[in-house]
Amino acid sequence: MTAQDALKSALREVLSPVARDHGYKGSSPNWRKSSAAGDWAIVNVQSSSSSSARSLSCVINLAFAPEPWLRWHRSRRAHMPKAIPESLGLYRQRLGPVSGPTSSRGWWEVVDAESAGAVVTDMCAQLDRAGWPVLDEMFSREALKTRLEEGDLGFIKRAHFEYLFSDAEALLLMDSGMSDELESRLDSAMSHVPREKRDSTLQFVAWVRSQAVRGHG
Repeated sequence: MTAQDALKSALREVLSPVARDHGYKGSSPNWRKSSAAGDWAIVNVQSSSSSSARSLSCVINLAFAPEPWLRWHRSRRAHMPKAIPESLGLYRQRLGPVSGPTSSRGWWEVVDAESAGAVVTDMCAQLDRAGWPVLDEMFSREALKTRLEEGDLGFIKRAHFEYLFSDAEALLLMDSGMSDELESRLDSAMSHVPREKRDSTLQFVAWVRSQAVRGHG
């Protein structure tokens, strides 16, 4: 049995049932959960491209994509993926090992069925600690707004990406119509955006205003 087969089997037998219990659908390496509003939470198990049949390194990627964020992306693309990938998340985080076999780069390491079992057991523990509850909380708009105010989008922090947080806050406000608060967020986005992203932010601001007028109407 290759390391890949061992991990796939353990994920199917252990992690998939847990994911279903939390309302997620899918199979290795992706599980997704959606809301009636069109928000998506994604759990992805990523294997290192340097893995071999004898040894595989892997990590968990988490993502949350609120509907307004996805609506903006759809407006910019000719084709959106049918299944939302974790790379499209507004919130993105990575979970690694606390126990179990670990590679030199700090990822889980699978070499056989036994190690795969230990790895997936630890994955489930980390998802219970900082995966399922964190993603579920963000389906609440108020909780997501609080997270933005606190400057925490996983490994994306407000201190380094002020314009992105302003963008996200504007997206969550736009369907309530034009307001001073919305204009303040758009002004902040323009004030903090890097020069190389200015043109795309100008497009974003125009699009948000058009959505706000439409929503208010």
